[in-house]
Amino acid sequence: MATTKEQDRNLRDAAEELFGYSPCLHCRNFIKDVYAEGVHCRAFTDIDIPEEIFFGRNLHKDPYPGDHGIQFDPED
Repeated sequence: MATTKEQDRNLRDAAEELFGYSPCLHCRNFIKDVYAEGVHCRAFTDIDIPEEIFFGRNLHKDPYPGDHGIQFDPED
């Protein structure tokens, strides 16, 4: 689903205001493993998800260093 720049900005602002919210939790690439060390996904398997992505300051719709060509893909 494509969004406008204004919608992206509104989503990012809302994510920053909500304590504990992460867009990553709604991505089909997120690895939901409570026993894993750190927070990982298919894009960032060898390192933690970067904070700016995890906390929604970057919605990860475009390539990001170290993401192996995998970006945000919303769950159904």
